[in-house]
Amino acid sequence: MSSSNVGDPVVTADSTVAVAPAPVERVARRGGRYEFLDALRGLAAFAVVIQHVSERLFPAYFRFSQAYFGLGEFGVFVFFLVSGFIIPASMERGRSLGQFWVGRFFRLYPLFWACLTAAMLLYSVNQFGLRASYLEHSVRNFLANLTMVQFFLGGENILIIGASWSLAYELVFYLFLSLLLIAGLNRKSVPLAVLAVALIIPGAFLPVAMVTGAGANAGTRTAVVVLTIVVAMVFATLASNRRMALTAIGLAFLTVPLVLNQPGASAMTFGYFATMFVGTVLYRITSGEIAAWRGWAVFGFAIGLIFFVSTFLQPTLDPITGVWITWVKQPLTIIPAYLFFAAFLFLRRYSFPQPLLYLGRISYSLYLVHALVLDFPRWHSSVLGVPPQWLTLLTLVTAALVIAAVTYRVIEQPCHNYGHRVIKRMEARKRAEPAPVTTG
Repeated sequence: MSSSNVGDPVVTADSTVAVAPAPVERVARRGGRYEFLDALRGLAAFAVVIQHVSERLFPAYFRFSQAYFGLGEFGVFVFFLVSGFIIPASMERGRSLGQFWVGRFFRLYPLFWACLTAAMLLYSVNQFGLRASYLEHSVRNFLANLTMVQFFLGGENILIIGASWSLAYELVFYLFLSLLLIAGLNRKSVPLAVLAVALIIPGAFLPVAMVTGAGANAGTRTAVVVLTIVVAMVFATLASNRRMALTAIGLAFLTVPLVLNQPGASAMTFGYFATMFVGTVLYRITSGEIAAWRGWAVFGFAIGLIFFVSTFLQPTLDPITGVWITWVKQPLTIIPAYLFFAAFLFLRRYSFPQPLLYLGRISYSLYLVHALVLDFPRWHSSVLGVPPQWLTLLTLVTAALVIAAVTYRVIEQPCHNYGHRVIKRMEARKRAEPAPVTTG
């Protein structure tokens, strides 16, 4: 994903034109992409792959990752910071809201649907595992997975690709940003981030799955409806015209019920969204829209509150590994992800090795397809003194990288390019439309 170019015109939701602020410092780019973000993407995706492969091969590592430091969760939080940093730039780069969503659709869905199809084919030949809870209503759950917000519809029990839960959060974040753009609030990043971080505390007291969960009732559903109507009316009132007001109402009726139907701990849900809003604040620093001290103050506030809230977490027994998960795991996982992103942000003016940048380009493919190889056959004996677990690790990681490179080349990149062509046709039609006639 590329970011706003210096001096690009910005088309807001109501099609009024402004000029994007120029970055105050040079950021190294290659092919229109920020190098430091591609490097982060590549390392984050690789971290997720190593986590998921290793926890299947090394029980001791699995226990450690559950109790102290989750490498995969670390990678996901890096991804969330990257998305928060770049998606607002993409949304404000000079295209309409509709064009933004067209670009997102062709960027995300074709590969995702291809991986879902591949997973079902592998399942049919006993090379991919599905949860028993998924199989209870397989057709309904498959259709839910196609939406990419399946995690908010049924939780991890209906996921085909386990790692896809984070994509649901990304998609809902795009819905949030669309509402903010319509209301003209998209550049209020500092107060929005502070609010998002602060909501982690009251979020801890919200019931989970307020629409479809086991604990959902008439009271929780009524609360969801009321809050949805309130949010819809607020954003509709702030919209610039009737069309945008109707769009805001539609977006609100998608966004609010999804968020309030989150299946896991509410504090974590708000923590994920807060992380993305913190990423946006860091982007505003590089674009020169806010003073650096304000952005880093928000960054520090988020880290401090994450640590503070974590100290109140009660120990839970992991049913798979049998280890106790205490309060120390979240800060030991999340705070290093924040600091890792910050370190790369400070290196944004420098170039990165080409292999790492390529890993970043195929990171979305790698993030999805690695789940397809986890049940592939394993080595059962040593070769040249290398233990079978390490041979399996090397084999599965290599297979994931090779398949990701192929899917990037034959699915992801062509679909992304096709999306760009569709956007260009939309822009051409827009330019060809006659100007509105004004009187007086």
